[in-house]
Amino acid sequence: MARMLGREPLAAVTVGVPVVEILLALSMLISVGAGVIISNRNGKGEHKEARYIFNVSVTMFAIVSILIAVNGLIFKRYIAKMLGATPDILDLVVEYMTYFFAFSPAFMFSYAMCTWLRNDSQPKLAMFAQIVGALSNIFLDWYFMGPLKMGIGGAALATGLGPVFSILIMLPHFISKKGNLYLEKVKMDFKIISEILLKGIPSFAMEFALGITTLCVNIAIGIHMGSLGFAAFGIVGYIALIILSVFLGMAEGSQPLISFYYGANKKENMKTILKIRLQISTAIGIIAYLLLFKYTEIPISIFANNDIELVKTATTATVYYFPALFISGMNILLSSYMQSIERWKESVTISLCRSLIILLPLLLVLPRFLGSNSIWISVPIAEILTLPIAYMLWKTKKELA
Repeated sequence: MARMLGREPLAAVTVGVPVVEILLALSMLISVGAGVIISNRNGKGEHKEARYIFNVSVTMFAIVSILIAVNGLIFKRYIAKMLGATPDILDLVVEYMTYFFAFSPAFMFSYAMCTWLRNDSQPKLAMFAQIVGALSNIFLDWYFMGPLKMGIGGAALATGLGPVFSILIMLPHFISKKGNLYLEKVKMDFKIISEILLKGIPSFAMEFALGITTLCVNIAIGIHMGSLGFAAFGIVGYIALIILSVFLGMAEGSQPLISFYYGANKKENMKTILKIRLQISTAIGIIAYLLLFKYTEIPISIFANNDIELVKTATTATVYYFPALFISGMNILLSSYMQSIERWKESVTISLCRSLIILLPLLLVLPRFLGSNSIWISVPIAEILTLPIAYMLWKTKKELA
């Protein structure tokens, strides 16, 4: 984006990122909460009950996503200010969020459908739909911002339209009754709604942690660095999104299996899955940081082009921000595991420590004594301090002995 539009639009998108992550968190609250129950019911052979849970969650989604879109469009300027938008980029942030909120139901439903497909034994279809959506987003980003010269509004429109293509691929599965989960009329049950939300709290907290982390860092950047810092964090954020999405994908992809084995009381299978994914995430995290440390300017140059000041700031941020990548993966996977075995309090505790309980004090204190660059190191320190807490919560559960 910085290559096409410059530093300020990239900074504006960075300010708006917490909204994207929070909406994704709300999507997970319902879809993954339902998914945990669906897999658990399927593990017990209760397929009709699983389908009922699915349809209740679809109805919940329709109501919540429309309410979010309407209220987001009404209060978009207030939301932009609340996110820390500085006066020089406020109008750009509002323009970005106008398009994004308009398409927010599609954005939320796209992710939810992927979760439901995985819980209906269709992970390949979910992956294909996500790939098509992502590639569509990339192409439309170029087309809207390049040939059509739509500016930051084009970037937001591309983000909104990408999920529409994913939905078009996934929707026939649920309409044509190709699996156990398909659309039918149901009566809403407050008890079931409460259970879905309760089971979804850990996934909500896990994704919400990313939004809160971004928001907290944005606020610190607004105070200590300004638009240059926002633009640098935008670049760091894109890199982080790619790597953390791998960890989150591992967590969400294995959730149906772990929940199924938990319902079937096959604890050894559960522990094997956890062990394997922790080993893989550790290797990915270490290798990713070594590559980023050695070839820092390669990914940065994709976004920053010839903006020397931005390249320098983003390079420093990248080196400081990512040393605890493998620990981030461990924290995410342990939090997800706790959710899958219905230990939502422990899961939420891990997520909140990563994003708020430990990180916020660091962001308030470190820049005052160590300067603005300490903003970048606050995130890995929070991850490192969270790991012992996650480990203790993990070891205290009999299911993991």
